[in-house]
Amino acid sequence: MAWPEKGSVYESCPDLMRRIFFILAIYLSLAGQIKAQESESFALLELFTSEGCSSCPPAEKIFSALSDEAEKSGKKIFFLAYHVDYWNRMGWKDPYSKYQFTMRQENYSRVLPSKELYTPQLVINGSSEFTGSDEKGIRSGIQKALSQKNAIRLMVKLDSLLRDTAYVSWELGASDKNHSLHLAFTESGLSSSILKGENQGKTLTHHHVVRQHSTVGSPGLKGTKKIPLKDFNPGKNTRIIAFLQHKQNYKVLGATFVEY
Repeated sequence: MAWPEKGSVYESCPDLMRRIFFILAIYLSLAGQIKAQESESFALLELFTSEGCSSCPPAEKIFSALSDEAEKSGKKIFFLAYHVDYWNRMGWKDPYSKYQFTMRQENYSRVLPSKELYTPQLVINGSSEFTGSDEKGIRSGIQKALSQKNAIRLMVKLDSLLRDTAYVSWELGASDKNHSLHLAFTESGLSSSILKGENQGKTLTHHHVVRQHSTVGSPGLKGTKKIPLKDFNPGKNTRIIAFLQHKQNYKVLGATFVEY
């Protein structure tokens, strides 16, 4: 870069030169931040569980411990606990279970290697699966996910919450007809006293329970969705986990969250 010649207008306006360099520095800094945001790694953990499953409570304890560690480290690790409904016929109806969540797990069984439907099952970034109690394997899966820096930029905002309806808006760094946007409302600090089934007599505590899951099939680069929140009152332990997913292979391409 050539410096201004002696006697030029720039030499007589040092304040102007300082302003130009200051603006240039800000621009370069912002450009770097945007690039980092677009390539930032993440791990989305989906645990399929049930209050009627005796092997699920140990898996949920590992899930909760990993969440606590992620909170302290500041790493982009997101947690979703889906309570499936196929255990309900075994004597205890899980109050947080939904057929919708069973169907989500069934869809994974069509693309993941094991082709099985079981609890506790944990899926990372839609592409790798583990038994929910396999802590060593899960930790290895998280590290692998965090080493892959190819996330699509995703920004989500809770615009308003009126009675039992939420209005959520988003902006994406890229748009593709094969992508779908998922908005999951989670709640932590829930507990149940189990009266029947395999966990009879136990009091179970749950974290990151998915209470409402909405999908936008063709999100475009930006938009807003109206989401009804039935039988669920968002509070201080509520988050919105948003993630972008491929419709065919179910790979998760980006994720973020909004906290109340």
